[in-house]
Amino acid sequence: MPALTVKAVTKALSDYVRPDEDIVAKLNMVMPRLYAMGMWRDLLYDWSIETTNKYFTLPEHAEGLLGVMLQDSPVDAQSQWHDYRISGYASDGPAPIFGVVDDGFHEAKEDLVHKVVADSYHITVDPVAPSVTLPASGTITVVFGRHTDSELGEDTVATHTFALNSQNTLTTSDTGIMSIKSISFSDVSGEVEVSGVHTVDSTRTTLALVKGDGVARYRRFRFSNGDSSIKNVKLLLKRAWQPVQPLDESIQDDIIHLGNLNAIKHGLLGMLAEDNADLERAQYHWNISRQLLEEELGATRGSAKPKLKVNPSGTSFYIPNIT
Repeated sequence: MPALTVKAVTKALSDYVRPDEDIVAKLNMVMPRLYAMGMWRDLLYDWSIETTNKYFTLPEHAEGLLGVMLQDSPVDAQSQWHDYRISGYASDGPAPIFGVVDDGFHEAKEDLVHKVVADSYHITVDPVAPSVTLPASGTITVVFGRHTDSELGEDTVATHTFALNSQNTLTTSDTGIMSIKSISFSDVSGEVEVSGVHTVDSTRTTLALVKGDGVARYRRFRFSNGDSSIKNVKLLLKRAWQPVQPLDESIQDDIIHLGNLNAIKHGLLGMLAEDNADLERAQYHWNISRQLLEEELGATRGSAKPKLKVNPSGTSFYIPNIT
């Protein structure tokens, strides 16, 4: 099977962890290592975004960007070093010839727009469908910049902590928010949406989708969009491992997009060997996991295998005497 539920994996492999250990906690340690080993079956998927910004953000369930089409035309992706080595930073985005440029990690999916004094926001926390109420426990802490006078710009930094307790929604009393510094969360058992709502026209900006424990960080890429028109971006992405919450076994329906039980078994045994300081045996199990996943990937691809292309002149550049 290309994918399995957490319940199916725990039912099949619970004998491969010590009786005093939680298999869900072990999966949260083993699966990121297996995901990172390669582009395994069912770890690659397509995603589409429409935006008027000069950037787009990878979704929280994506680990890396493998391919981009902008307005249905393929473009190249450049590294974070691009601005420093080639073209410099352009406020309207990089020149179209460069495609998209990696902009690193940011604290929110989108920035709050603050162009005039009236542009201010309050922060809300809402359940994500199909849930109609927030989780029964957990906290979300938002650090934000705000303005308290008639001048444009940020003048203070404040913190607000939301305590989740099955409410319909939560809202900050502060309405002068203009930027987000960080969003951290703890013990949030179900996915919730953190948004900024404009105090004048009620425009909603999604800041983060959070679940479990951690800090919101979003990978962004910049591109040319000087006229702020609607751009359609199609992405080929690699899935990220999303930590599983240790809930009741009967409702563990989170999906694991790596359905090779034998590979997961050897990962669990490798972790067990590491805990016992048996590094040679641990390395054996991790190597078997990789081998099993490579064999599965080869059988799945069949004849549809990627072809290696070498461009000695580099992307979009010409070097004399090289053809």
